[in-house]
Amino acid sequence: MDIRVNLNYSGVDEEAIKNGRDAAAEKLRALWSGEMEYTGWVDYPARCSEEEIRRLEETADGIRGNSEVFLVLGAGGSFMGAKAVINLLQSPDSGMEVIFAGYNFSARYVMEIMRRVGDRDVSLCVISKSGTTMETLTAYSIFEKWMKERYGSEAVSRIYVITGEESNYLRNKAEEEGVSCFSLEKNIGGRYSVFSPVGLLPIAVAGISIREFLNGGKALAKAEAFEGDALDYAIARQELYARGRNVEVFESFDPYFNYFGEWLKQLFGESEGKEGKGILPYTLIFSRDLHSMGQFLQQGHPCFFETLFTLSEEGTGAAMDYPIPETALDYLVGKTLNQINKCAERGVFDAHVKAGIPVIEISMPSQDAYHVGMLMYFFEVQCAVSALLAEVCPFDQPGVEAYKRETRAHIRELAE
Repeated sequence: MDIRVNLNYSGVDEEAIKNGRDAAAEKLRALWSGEMEYTGWVDYPARCSEEEIRRLEETADGIRGNSEVFLVLGAGGSFMGAKAVINLLQSPDSGMEVIFAGYNFSARYVMEIMRRVGDRDVSLCVISKSGTTMETLTAYSIFEKWMKERYGSEAVSRIYVITGEESNYLRNKAEEEGVSCFSLEKNIGGRYSVFSPVGLLPIAVAGISIREFLNGGKALAKAEAFEGDALDYAIARQELYARGRNVEVFESFDPYFNYFGEWLKQLFGESEGKEGKGILPYTLIFSRDLHSMGQFLQQGHPCFFETLFTLSEEGTGAAMDYPIPETALDYLVGKTLNQINKCAERGVFDAHVKAGIPVIEISMPSQDAYHVGMLMYFFEVQCAVSALLAEVCPFDQPGVEAYKRETRAHIRELAE
């Protein structure tokens, strides 16, 4: 595979990795067995039909043809993956602004979105697998009213719903009102849904090739792609956890990786954080966060390990760049921003390794739809295998229901 994992500085010796490979391979077989619930995502990039892809592309083309803003309402897995891809890949001249909401109850945020949209034409997408997500449905009621006030009867043709296959509040409402609807399969959970319409429609509207994105996932959507040493990252994570390293710091020197880190936080946090277990996922963007967290990383409590994302030298060279003017400090003149960023990346890597911090490096050859798709699928598999190695179910989230119950109880008290 094109995704490279460097464990040479992870602090985990080769013998420990080899000893874990049989167990990891067994967990991988379980994912592909078809016997586990919520594993419909495993082969979805390979079986997503041409008919579905074409429908998504045609819908996206229609939205791009009549709108300048695409407002996506969803919480957690219903928006995180798409936002990560769009932040990484959307061209600044795509002609479409994709705005995400419906993941909080902030009145200020809702009002700011309305101000930000202004008099531009807008289409609306509502995503909730259950069809009852509190944050999302609350926002939908507000923005649906806003859309109808703006467009009248035409509003219905500008609203799109993505929800579970079975009957639920959102699906029933969409069907009654004649709103266009896409389905999320019952056997795919929200945080593993980026290759489904949940992720694909917003990504396509942003002008990013969903065919290339799916092809990246498809390249790894076969059990044999993870044979040999391809699950060593999952093994190393659990080995480090057993040694007391219970925080994983995901790091990048590209600020556009910020929401990719947020997606990873949900993927790993919600999959592994159960039964008093789990590696706490944390995200830092360098060099910004070196000025706030660099001291802790270098000399703080040794509770963490680092996972650093890099591009190959060829990928970095192909990226946009800018020369440093002659008015800069002497040692910077004649260099470019990418060269200096790469020096900072290597400098931090070297300093942290010398300080005895376990550092895992994950690299890809270029930052495009194909390789971002491959990277996201890679992490979905690694996360699921890692959780299974820790003997927790990667696909449920019983703890999330606790805050929902308490919140609903407080809401009901308002009416009393």
